[in-house]
Amino acid sequence: MWQPWFVLAVLAATLILLISGFWRYDLVAVLALLALAFSGILPPGEVFRGFSNPAVITVAAVMVVGRALWNAGLIDAVSGFISRSVHHPRLQFMALTGVLTLCSTLVSDVGALSVFLPVATQLAQKNKQPLGRILMPLSFSAILGGIVTLIGTTPNILISDYRLKSTGHPFGFFAFTPVGGAVAIAGLVFLWLFSGILLPDRAKRGKPEIAEAPAYSAEVIVPGESPFVDRALGELEEEIDADFAVVGIIRDEERKPLNRYLRLRPADVLLVRAEPDDLKVFLDVSKMTLTGNQAVDGRFQVSDEMVLEQVVLLRDSGLIGQSARSIRLRQRYGINLLALSRHGSRLRGRLADMRLEAGDLLLLHGDRQVVNEMTARFHLLPLASRETRLVKPTRILSAFLIFALAIAAVASGRVSAPAAFLGAAALLVLTGHLTLREVYDSLEWPILILLGSFLSISLAFEKTGDAKAVAHLLLLLGQHWPLFALLGLFVAVSMVFSNFVNNAATAVIFAPIAIHVARGIGILPDPLLMAVAIGSSLPFWTPIGHQCNALVLTPGSYRFSDYWKLGLPLSLVTGAVAVFAILGVWSAHP
Repeated sequence: MWQPWFVLAVLAATLILLISGFWRYDLVAVLALLALAFSGILPPGEVFRGFSNPAVITVAAVMVVGRALWNAGLIDAVSGFISRSVHHPRLQFMALTGVLTLCSTLVSDVGALSVFLPVATQLAQKNKQPLGRILMPLSFSAILGGIVTLIGTTPNILISDYRLKSTGHPFGFFAFTPVGGAVAIAGLVFLWLFSGILLPDRAKRGKPEIAEAPAYSAEVIVPGESPFVDRALGELEEEIDADFAVVGIIRDEERKPLNRYLRLRPADVLLVRAEPDDLKVFLDVSKMTLTGNQAVDGRFQVSDEMVLEQVVLLRDSGLIGQSARSIRLRQRYGINLLALSRHGSRLRGRLADMRLEAGDLLLLHGDRQVVNEMTARFHLLPLASRETRLVKPTRILSAFLIFALAIAAVASGRVSAPAAFLGAAALLVLTGHLTLREVYDSLEWPILILLGSFLSISLAFEKTGDAKAVAHLLLLLGQHWPLFALLGLFVAVSMVFSNFVNNAATAVIFAPIAIHVARGIGILPDPLLMAVAIGSSLPFWTPIGHQCNALVLTPGSYRFSDYWKLGLPLSLVTGAVAVFAILGVWSAHP
């Protein structure tokens, strides 16, 4: 029969496309689903069955609840306490990683990291430490926290759903805690002891400053014969074909607010930032002259109104795929893009025309309020500062009580996880912790589309017998292996996959295989499912395996190859601890 081979071919092509990153993962998953639909392997009634899976509902509800806890200021209060109360650099590092691990057991690991990242940056600058010593361990600690509870990471939710299908009972909220907690503690201790040794020397010696403006800043004066006298500043920026930024204007010894409609007058002094070649073009076309002042006055750059802000593009940023020119950054928002860093290196070329990618580090200059509004609107993460959130203890307490009520309902076994967390999300909206707009903004649609698509693909994987065939092959290879070796195999293989393929997709692929292997050797599926859950959730070798890793790649000045130097030893330690913890906690026999 051709169907099993076709499903395997589609799955192989899907994995190759996911690893290559040529197309975004949600598009790849949809294309794979459509291939199975048009081939007739998935009948019309089953094509979108994955989107109605309770696991998808749970993941969506947890996203909403996590946003409410973030809105309430819970993580802000914790991170603020660390920055105020812990002063020794080593203790700050331990506190940041430890508390972040704890926070990411309850809320999105990416959301928690986005709050702690500016705190870590400020502390690094204060202590004159390179960010490379802190950010990768910080990312890894956020990932470690996710494995401790049912809602900490998407694979746990998916694995619980597969157990429900296999045994009739899902994993409870704290079912992952004994194994996940042991692994998280072991991982944290390893990071505390060895991250300073195993991180690349470049990361340990680097400067805390990440993005710098163009190397040349010059004061220029507008002479009476300049063709731009009595013309708007916006015309100057549009008509001169060079990469430059006007970041300040002084008139009659007073600073003028930057406004593209401001008309230039003779004797105005402009502060222009540009590379030397672009500056020469600017001077030739504008007929302006250098003042000769090499010690450029800082009053041009930052004031109560104007800021220099380093921001990182998150994966769901509306700026991805666009350029400063295509969105008319200067003209529409009055903001200058002064520098762009990608993968730890400064990019050369026309900044205005460069297509932005997730993880890019931008240096923006503009009005403080406009920059803050733009950061929120386009999902940008301020690296060194962030808008101060007013923390209200009563608001934190009420949000946390609603969250705790949902946890208690799941732990009691009387209410399913989808119903409990969907109810919590609704209650948080009714009590004013979230608006309906924030509910929809909190949903990570690419993740939900990926989940729904892959759960439907998994139906085809099982329906055609591919899952059973792969499980049979594993049984032939390891029929005489002891249980700890099988556990080690599932942890290792799923860990390898999760470093190159989305962790949710990894769990969906290996969970049915684990169930069939367990049936084949006559044991309960729990130990093998737990091994898949742990392995799928710990991608430490590459920056593409997890969004947390991608988020710190550029700010930490890391290279792609830097991750395995710390991540591989960490994976070996956490994998070994996971195997022994599973053996000690989960019985293979009734």
